Amino acid sequence: MLMLMMFGYFELQLISVENPKGQLLNGDCCDAERSAADGLCGADECDTYFRVCLKEYQKEVTTSGPCTYGSDTTKVIAGNTFQFKGGPSRHHDIGKIVFPFEFAWPQDYTLIVEAWDKDNGTHNDELLIERSIHKGKINPGEEKQAVEFKSLIATIKYTIRLRCNENYYGIRCNTMCRPRDDYFGHFVCDQFGKRHCMEGWRGEDCNTAICKQGCNPLHGTCKKPGECKCNYGWDGPLCDRCLPYPGCVHGTCSEPWQCTCEKNWGGLLCDKDLNYCGTNRPCKNGGTCMNTEPDEYNCACPDGYSGKNCEIAEHACLSNPCANGGTCHEVPSGFECHCPAGWSGPTCAKDTDECASSPCAQGGTCMDMENGFECICPPQWTGKTCQIDVNECAGKPCLNAYSCKNLIGGYHCACFRGWVGQNCDINMNSCHGQCQNRGICKNMARGYQCVCQPGFVGRHCEVQRNRCSSSPCKNGGRCSVLLDGFMCECPQGFTGTTCEVQNDPCSPNPCQNKAQCHTLMGDFYCSCPDAYVGKTCSELKDHCKTNQCQVIDSCTVAVATNDTQQQVWHILSNICGPHGRCISLPAGNFSCSCDLGFTGTYCHENVNDCASSPCKNGGTCIDGINSFECVCPDGWEGTIYVNECSGTPCQNAGLCIDLVNDFYCSCVDGWKGKTCHLREFRPCDSITCRNGGTCFDHSDSFLCSCSSGWGGSTCNSAKNSSCDSGPCENGGTCINGGDTFTCICKDGWEGPTCTEISELSPSGCSYNGGVCVDGVNWFRCECAPGFAGPDCRINIDECQTSPCAEGSTCVDEINSYRCVCPPGHAGRLCQEFIGLGKSCHHTGLQYPHGSRWEEDCNTCQCSNGDVRCSKVRCGRQPCLLPKTLPAANSNHQSCSGGQECVEHPFLTCFSQPCHQWGVCSTPDPPTPLHTQCEPNSDYLDNSCAHITLVFQKDKVPQGTTVENICSELRYLPVTRTLAEERALLILCDLSYSTRDAVEVSFEMDGRQKDGECERIQKAASAVTDALSKRHNTTFLLAVLEAKVEIHVECPPVGYLVPVLCAVFSVLWIFCLVVCVWWTRKRKKERERAALSEETTVNNQLEPLRSNPTKNNCNKDIRYECKKLMGPADRMCDGADDEDERDREGEREDDEERALGVGDKCPPQRCARGEVQDNGWISKGGRICTTRSGPMKAPHRTAYSPKDNRCKNLVAAKLSEDIKDHYV
Repeated sequence: MLMLMMFGYFELQLISVENPKGQLLNGDCCDAERSAADGLCGADECDTYFRVCLKEYQKEVTTSGPCTYGSDTTKVIAGNTFQFKGGPSRHHDIGKIVFPFEFAWPQDYTLIVEAWDKDNGTHNDELLIERSIHKGKINPGEEKQAVEFKSLIATIKYTIRLRCNENYYGIRCNTMCRPRDDYFGHFVCDQFGKRHCMEGWRGEDCNTAICKQGCNPLHGTCKKPGECKCNYGWDGPLCDRCLPYPGCVHGTCSEPWQCTCEKNWGGLLCDKDLNYCGTNRPCKNGGTCMNTEPDEYNCACPDGYSGKNCEIAEHACLSNPCANGGTCHEVPSGFECHCPAGWSGPTCAKDTDECASSPCAQGGTCMDMENGFECICPPQWTGKTCQIDVNECAGKPCLNAYSCKNLIGGYHCACFRGWVGQNCDINMNSCHGQCQNRGICKNMARGYQCVCQPGFVGRHCEVQRNRCSSSPCKNGGRCSVLLDGFMCECPQGFTGTTCEVQNDPCSPNPCQNKAQCHTLMGDFYCSCPDAYVGKTCSELKDHCKTNQCQVIDSCTVAVATNDTQQQVWHILSNICGPHGRCISLPAGNFSCSCDLGFTGTYCHENVNDCASSPCKNGGTCIDGINSFECVCPDGWEGTIYVNECSGTPCQNAGLCIDLVNDFYCSCVDGWKGKTCHLREFRPCDSITCRNGGTCFDHSDSFLCSCSSGWGGSTCNSAKNSSCDSGPCENGGTCINGGDTFTCICKDGWEGPTCTEISELSPSGCSYNGGVCVDGVNWFRCECAPGFAGPDCRINIDECQTSPCAEGSTCVDEINSYRCVCPPGHAGRLCQEFIGLGKSCHHTGLQYPHGSRWEEDCNTCQCSNGDVRCSKVRCGRQPCLLPKTLPAANSNHQSCSGGQECVEHPFLTCFSQPCHQWGVCSTPDPPTPLHTQCEPNSDYLDNSCAHITLVFQKDKVPQGTTVENICSELRYLPVTRTLAEERALLILCDLSYSTRDAVEVSFEMDGRQKDGECERIQKAASAVTDALSKRHNTTFLLAVLEAKVEIHVECPPVGYLVPVLCAVFSVLWIFCLVVCVWWTRKRKKERERAALSEETTVNNQLEPLRSNPTKNNCNKDIRYECKKLMGPADRMCDGADDEDERDREGEREDDEERALGVGDKCPPQRCARGEVQDNGWISKGGRICTTRSGPMKAPHRTAYSPKDNRCKNLVAAKLSEDIKDHYV
């Protein structure tokens, strides 16, 4: 019980003891007396027992002191020499000594084994027979280490080993791991004591169950592995299906208890059909169905039909439905066509195959013609059905013959003597042309003789010797005659000259992916897992090609099966490779959840655990999966330095000195040699030089001649590493092997130097035009527009954003959508309100107001009874000829409207082969084109542009013609937009100047309007922009470059009108100025006349003057001074320094008003000058003027001598007036 609680135990097993002389260590005899005659001990043997001491590692061992790790003493085992029976391979309790320990084992130890002689009377050190001291390092393990001690007295052999107790692991036995499978955990332990969860459990304590694969982590739980119990409101095997509202008919949910209606369904419970037309298609005979209300519809019937569903035929023959001259007859259900000879079908559009009855005889070939057939007969037959024999003798085929006889299907020549052959053209007596098969002809006396080559016989060597006539090939082998023998082509499973040896087709196993091989008769059969198919189970199985799949999300599809209880199998995409799991995201996206140790977008990159350089002392690190391994250089191992002396290599008490990857023994007592094992010195022995080195004696020493790549005194050091040049590429790890190296490649690479990419087997990219992009250890699918998911399986629902307005119905299409508008609305999104209008009649059909439809490569719209279509010239559409289609697709119709696919001699092939292409027939011959805007021409103008499309030829599908590419361009939506107002002509041809290119010409018809000179440039830009976007067609996906050539010349702008307008404006302004000037002049003259009259009548200065005589000079002076006067409200320039005088003038003004003079002299303002005028005078350089109403500023004139009249006034005469009238 005590041992079971220990970490481990140290075990010693005695093997044998040899003490032939029965002596003690001191040389005395054990019990008997030594014989005086021969010096040998007597017959009484030693009573041998053992004392064992286990202690810590001691560099200098002391036999005294405590035994730290344990000690034990045996009972008396035997005499002088004994051996345990069975050797070291068997376990014996006798001679076994066990030391348990309850601490972490330190690895280093010292073991002392002593053999003693038992003496009942005494016990002292003199009774020691021999002492063996062994020290070193030991790790836990089952293998035993043998130890042999030899001395002059005795030889002791024993084994030792260290074992960890149960549930303890590690090199120190201190890692405890107890496996369990209960509530607290479910795990087992590996040899290192690490926990490993049982299958179906995870977590640090392995107590978290792994739910069923695909179980929704948010809506499903599990207590046992493989379960998936759903939360409330969720259902399904994986708890990924929400429960809709009870009673929901055509609805789905993203959360429980919702009822989100599916496309074309409405109502509270999604039970109202909003697209009755699309669901039931009630309109017959080509009628157009229009949804009016939920579960309601109207049918727009073509001419000749009526009724709720257009089921009543009124005048069905008005549209001339019968082709190729057929006669139309009306019947209650519509019409019937009575076809002429050679035609059949409901509309007489099917050519009757007159060759179906095989009318041509005698092996003739029948060619079906219109309303007939033609036989191509063999040369011997003629006639309409090859039934008339041709007279071959008419051509005189016989050369040396009596006659020619015509036979049925041939002729016969009656040859002259000596002539043979069908035409009597071979001379029997001549060697010329007689011997066949390289036979040598020799002329003889009576003719000739052919010496045949080996393998041929006959007179003319015409018969090949048949070595296969005896059927030498066995087991169904096929015999082939050779010139000198035969050869057997053996069936699978047999070999040998005659296929007599049977092979085992299952050895080695040809089946891949862990499939089991079964031997059949000469063949094998691989029982593939459910995920693989193929002869050798090497191909991933595409379940959706053999079963109906339901797309669950971007990573999962559901396949019906009988193997599960739910009868459905959920298959995950393998886009994340073998080390990851695909996680679905919204909008068709996905991500990869990687296993431990892997990273990258597709979990294709192994995490580099060597990035931290964990290997020391020059060790090479090899990256593993979430681990690493160190390849240590010689002299190192594990995580510590290797002590070369740990194994006690030095014998006979030699002292071991540890070196790097070597050791040196310091011998004593005359012992010599590498390990002190020789009495006579011999420098060289088998262990002196290491690693294939050759030893040579050199005086009292030795020299080692090392092999290539090694050096040092004993060839123990590696020289230049073969990995120094870095031969391993792409992240491979180089392992040095002397002269050679080994590369350990990363995932995705292989080969001697990791230069070859490992082949993947991606599956799924074949859906919907997906393109597989291969990478290093990964692949991805590049989906065409409109598709998503890891394998491009999901059609993106463009209607999920509800783009259609005004309650219209959205119809999902490939990379687009279509809005079915209610009455009164139109436009791509039904956002245009057009009201109610007249319906349109077009090509025998009735279209409602506001509806749009496609007609060949154009788009048409009905607007209040008027049909407007785009104006792209579509040309004749390419089609696949019926005779080139497989039998399964023989009824495939590549032309519409009753047209047929006919051959065309002028189709231009861009990527061979193109023999399967033709063009759709037209009832009328095509209108000839008259244009200068042609491909590969130099003509360019404002309505013509050239675009050169350069293709990546390897991406262009085989069997592509230039007409296919041109037709794709005509059907682009942008071309219809450009041709809404003007006709657009597109022509294509192979480019004469650029390789792998197609030259395209664009011409827009119609007269150019003002400002439209750059219209063709904008059109070319719009087309190139459209080509730069991805398309579903592989033709346009292969375009590498688009080169545009345009030449735009806008007419010069006329400058005459602007110049005339400018001149007219200047003249008008000039006239306006003249008029204003004249008006002002007339006004001034009137003011001047009024001023003169006022001066004469109301002059107030006259009564105050002493001299009553009128002075006309003063009048003139006042008039002249008035012209020099400033504005009436103008302040004096010197008013700042004479404010006081202004206030004085104001006081005098008040006094004059008091005397009755103020009415004649209102307040005045001053301006610098010496002039007077009508009640104002100048004084002291200032001019005072009376404000007599509003006055305009006078016109200032140049200085005149007349102005001096104001200055010539006599100061004495005016002084009185100035004093009396100054304000």
